[in-house]
Formats: sequence, C-alpha cells, structure tokens
Amino acid sequence: MRTVPFCVFILFLAACSGGSSSDIPPELEKAAAVIEVTLKPGALEQSSFPVVLPGGTPRQFVSWYFSDLGAAERPMSEDDPEAAEIPGIKMPLGVSFSHTAPRTGIGKQIVLKWDDARGVVIVEGYADPEQQPVFIKEYPLPNVTAKNEMARLAAQSLLEQGASYQAF
Repeated sequence: MRTVPFCVFILFLAACSGGSSSDIPPELEKAAAVIEVTLKPGALEQSSFPVVLPGGTPRQFVSWYFSDLGAAERPMSEDDPEAAEIPGIKMPLGVSFSHTAPRTGIGKQIVLKWDDARGVVIVEGYADPEQQPVFIKEYPLPNVTAKNEMARLAAQSLLEQGASYQAF
C-alpha cells in the first residue's frame, strides 16, 4: 500500500513547514496592512512621495517612509487620544517599524526592505527580532503621479522648514 507512506510523508511535510497564520501575532498582520494600504495607488497619489520623488524606486519609498515627510503622513497610533475620534486605519500598539534589518531588543516589528530590480517593497514581520520573520510580504510599488495639490503644498511647506524627504 503506497497510500500510507504517502500520507506519512504529507504529514511530515506539514509538520516541518513554517508556522500557520495563527502563529502570527494579529498586531503584526495589522501593521503590515498599514503598509499595504499606504502602497495602494490611490493612497500613494495622495501622499508627498510622488511630489518629492516622481518615478521613485522602492528603496526611495522606504527611505521616504522613514523621513520627516513620510512620518508626518503615517496613520495615527491606536493609543493616540484623538485616534478614537478619527476613523480609518491605525498603527497597532506594540509594533515598531524599522528599515533594512530588524533591531534587537525592540520586540515585535515590521522591517521594510526593497528590491529595486523587481520594483517591490518587502515587508517582514518579526515576533522576535532574534528569530526568522514570521512572514514576508512583497508589494509592487505603483508608478503614480502627484495629483494632490494639498500634498504638494504641505510637502513644500515642510521642506521650507527643514524637513527631510529621505531618511537614508
């Protein structure tokens, strides 16, 4: 009977495969969703990113996200006193954001990376920065144009005040 060894083999593969989605802390999934929403063409068109970096690359997006301009446009944190009054997506509690590599001693975090050759922003979720990521997601960076006059004016004002649009 070949079905018994085959079933054992399938069970072995299932046991050896990565953790199930239930092993992923929900706040990490929520934090990745914040990045995913930010990278939607409609949302990106409303941001300062295409204003300051028209035709920007994924690396430039990640750098912008951690710059003064990018930080000013991030959603509110769930613990912000005004957050309850304002509808929309919120940054989850207990999750840090960093770029390039996980930071030790921080705890749960989302790490943003990039692959310019493939045109994607890479989102890694870490329950423990000393371990492997619990998920890796890739989102294509849409090619958008600056359509929002308010974003242009806000970016111009912040830049005139000395704000940065690239963190690295």
